[in-house]
Amino acid sequence: MARLKPKRLSSEDRRAQVLDAAQSLFAKQGFSATTLDEIAARIGLSRPRVIQLFGSKKDIYQNIAETAYRTHPLDKDLAEPILRGDDFGVFYTFAYHILRHTANRKDREIFKILMVARLREDNFHRVHFHKQDTLMISRLTDYVSSRVKQGVFKKIDPRTIIFAYQAMISNLAVYKNVMKKMDFLSIEELSQDCACIFLEGIISERSRGSLRTRK
Repeated sequence: MARLKPKRLSSEDRRAQVLDAAQSLFAKQGFSATTLDEIAARIGLSRPRVIQLFGSKKDIYQNIAETAYRTHPLDKDLAEPILRGDDFGVFYTFAYHILRHTANRKDREIFKILMVARLREDNFHRVHFHKQDTLMISRLTDYVSSRVKQGVFKKIDPRTIIFAYQAMISNLAVYKNVMKKMDFLSIEELSQDCACIFLEGIISERSRGSLRTRK
C-alpha cells in the first residue's frame, strides 16, 4: 500500500501555528527574552521560513495584539448599557468580559503578555497593546464623566474611577482563573458582586435610592 504523504499546511495555517507558538513563549518569558529561533523550533520550522511568513518578531507581536482585541470586542459589549445609562450594566459587563476571557489558557496568555508589556517591555510593546486599551478606557471615562456631571456619581476624577475598577477586576481575574482561589463563585456572580461593591463607593447620596445592584 502506498504511503500517504502528510498534507502540506497552507501559509495561513503556518501563520496560525507561528502565532500560537509565539503567544505561548511571549506569555511565559516576555517578548525580549523570546527569539525567532525558539518560535521556529517550537513548531519545527526554520527561522527563514518564520521571517518569510511575518517579517520580524515585532510583526508577530503586532498580529497577536490585534487579534486579541479583534476577538474580544469589549466596546461592542458595552455599547448597549452605555446607551441606556445603565450604570450597573456597564460595570457588570466590564467585569464579566475580563473574567470570562481569562477563564481559558489562550486568553490567559494574552492577559500575561499585556501585564508584561505594561511592566517590563519597551515603549513599542506598551504603546501597541495600550492603543486599543486606551480607546476602551477613553470611552468608559467619557461615560463616567457624564455621570459625574449629572450628579449620579461622586465628584471623583473619572480616570481614577476607571483605572481603579480595571485594577480590581484584573487582580480578581488572577485569583479566580489562575490561582483558582474563588471557585465558590461563578463568573456571573463575581461580576455582579464587583459591580455592586464598586458602585456603592462612587454613587452620589442623591442617587443612592435608584441604584440597581443585580441583573
